[in-house]
Amino acid sequence: MATRVTETERKYEPTQAGRLAGVPGLEGGEETVLDAVYHDTADLRLARRGVTLRRRTGGADEGWHLKLPMGGDTREEIHARDAKQKAAKRDADVKRVPEELAELVRGMTRGEPLAPVAHVRTKRRRWELRDGEGRLAAEIVEDDVAAQTLGHTAVVKAWREIEVELVEGGDEVFEAVERRLGKPSEVPSKLARVLGDRLPGKEKPAKGITGHVRRQVAEMGRQDVRIRRDGEDAVHRMRVASRRIRSVLQAYKGNRRVIKELRWLGAVLAPARDLEVLREHLEAQVGELPSELVLGNVRQRLTETFAPREQRARAEVRRTLNSKRYFALLDRLDALEVRPAHKKRRLRKTERRVWGRQTLHDVRKAAKRARYAAEAAGKPKLARRMKKLQKTLGVHQDSVVARQELRTMGVQSHLDGDNGFTYGLLYGCELRRAERVEESLPRKRKV
Repeated sequence: MATRVTETERKYEPTQAGRLAGVPGLEGGEETVLDAVYHDTADLRLARRGVTLRRRTGGADEGWHLKLPMGGDTREEIHARDAKQKAAKRDADVKRVPEELAELVRGMTRGEPLAPVAHVRTKRRRWELRDGEGRLAAEIVEDDVAAQTLGHTAVVKAWREIEVELVEGGDEVFEAVERRLGKPSEVPSKLARVLGDRLPGKEKPAKGITGHVRRQVAEMGRQDVRIRRDGEDAVHRMRVASRRIRSVLQAYKGNRRVIKELRWLGAVLAPARDLEVLREHLEAQVGELPSELVLGNVRQRLTETFAPREQRARAEVRRTLNSKRYFALLDRLDALEVRPAHKKRRLRKTERRVWGRQTLHDVRKAAKRARYAAEAAGKPKLARRMKKLQKTLGVHQDSVVARQELRTMGVQSHLDGDNGFTYGLLYGCELRRAERVEESLPRKRKV
């Protein structure tokens, strides 16, 4: 079972020894030796995303460590014990990446094998920094590092660095440390330092619509990891990010193959999210009814109806996220650029289509596309207007789907000899909910 912690730290490059001496509140100075082997794909797909995966011996937290960037100086560290081995004799001494960690990064590795890429040996001295009230503000370590790359060629490097990791302190700790040590290092990790030129330099963030799309691609990557960890709302967030990309490509005549594949991914993600939302809505509706109006095994039937379908939907999402088709889509998204001609005209055409749809469900989908296209183009007023329309019609569509489910459950309840009264009552409530939406809608407008 893996454990997870969030760490906020900065690295420094001291230019001379003894710069930590005399710091108020500094206690300790014990030494330890750490030995770490970093794993990645042959083309460094993890390191290129600021992710590190290592097996370390020495210290209090021996084992495997996966570090995922969370923005700024903060990363999430996932710690797991060594996996049990059944390797051939010649590989008996090689430790394999635990499957639970390999699974978390599969959306980044795209199925490529993980192998050792660097060996880092660290002689560490550790201190505790306490504030004026005796609380542990931060942990400070001074590392003498010897490292080499592994593979066809070996590069050997050695350096000194200091790490400051916050415990109960805030940014004021960094400010105090930097008065002695200077600015933080620009190198984010030991692995990045030893790999050196094998990693690309920092790219300038893309602007405009391409920049918007790339932010959504990055969001899909974050939610990929969260889905694999059963993170709350992760499927919904990935679905929204993929919809945003697809809507922008549709509005601005983007890559048709990518649009098709995003539509496929959305169809896989939809049931896992929609079933959960529908079940929670119906459970809430039943909970609001007076007890004398809840006749029969309504709550039990809701569970029996939705639980297996939700389980199958989640399993299908997991299978999809480990498929070659999904990995190929991610590769295309990584390389995607959107530079539309006639941007204003295309956005206006997208808005015009909203009012030309025949059914309310089609209007909702068109409004969603117009909203996301407007967000990408930096048109917040249009985006807000389309969002309001989309959400209103979403209530209507939810009612349509809920009525279908309630009718099915009511019929099955009757066939099973149970009382179907409550399903009919809820059906009527959903019908009225849809009617209120229809009454609130504006008349068809011209654009």
